[in-house]
Amino acid sequence: MMFSLLNLAIQKLTYSSLLLLVWLTGAVSGHPESTTNEPTAAKSTGATTKTTLITPSSLKGIDVSKWQKEVDWDQVKGADVSFAFVKATQDDYRLDPYFGRNWEETKRVGIKRGAYHFFIPAAPVQGQIDLFINTVALEPGDLPPVLDVEVIEKHTSGTEMRRSMHIWLEAITKHYGVKPIIYTNQNFYRRWLQGHFKDYHFWIARYNTIEPEIHQEDKWLFWQYSDTGRLPGVRAAIDLNFFAGDMNTLNMMCVPPKLTPYPEKLIIAELEQLKVGKQLTLAQ
Repeated sequence: MMFSLLNLAIQKLTYSSLLLLVWLTGAVSGHPESTTNEPTAAKSTGATTKTTLITPSSLKGIDVSKWQKEVDWDQVKGADVSFAFVKATQDDYRLDPYFGRNWEETKRVGIKRGAYHFFIPAAPVQGQIDLFINTVALEPGDLPPVLDVEVIEKHTSGTEMRRSMHIWLEAITKHYGVKPIIYTNQNFYRRWLQGHFKDYHFWIARYNTIEPEIHQEDKWLFWQYSDTGRLPGVRAAIDLNFFAGDMNTLNMMCVPPKLTPYPEKLIIAELEQLKVGKQLTLAQ
C-alpha cells in the first residue's frame, strides 16, 4: 500500500513538472526545435502555426491497446486521468482482444472514453468502416471516434490514402453523428496530411516538450507527448496525452444526445477564449 501511494505521488510530481516545463517552453519565443524521437520528415510546404495551449491545469489522458493487457482502471482513475482512448479495430478484419474489457471498465470508473481504428490505407476502406461500426457502440458523452493514420504502403499514393481517409471519416460521421478525430505523428502529418483535413481536429504525437506544429488552417486538440509513460494500474509502458481545453470543452466535443447537433462552433469559441485568457495571464 505504501509503495502504491509513493508511486502515485511520484507520478503526480512528474506530471506537474512536465506541464510546467511545457507551459514555460511555449511562453518563450525563438526556442530551437528539438527532434527527439522524431524520424526525418519531408520539408513542410505550408505555413505552420506554433501554439501554446497546454497549461498546468490541462487535462491528462492515456490511450491503450492489447500491449497494456489487463489495466486496473480503478488505479488509473486515481492517478488523475480524465480521458482514455481505447483501440478497437485495425485493418478490415482485426479486433483488439482487450477492447471490450477496456471499453466497459472506463465507463464504470467514470473516465471519459473514446475508441480508435488503426487505418491501413491499402485495405478496403468499406471493410474498415464496417468493422469499426459493428464493433463500437458509442453512447452520448463518449468521445468522438478516432482514425489512427501513421503508416502508408509503398504502392499507395498520398492522394489515394487521403481519398480513403475522407470516405472513412464521412461514413463514420454519418453513422455516429459526430466528427471523428485524426491521430497521427508530427512528421507523418507534415508529409502527408497537413492542409488536407481542415474540417477535422487532430491528435498529434510529438515526443518532446514542444507542442505540435500544424498548418495554419488545421486544428489540434490532443497531444501525445510520451510513449514511455508509467501509471499505477498499468504494468507496461503507456502513451500519455494532454487535451488542449478544459473539461467543459471536452464534454462539448463528445457524442451529443440524440437530435442534438455537434457544437463545432462552440468548441472553437471555447478554445479561443481559453487562449485569450492565457495570453492575458502571461502578459501580467
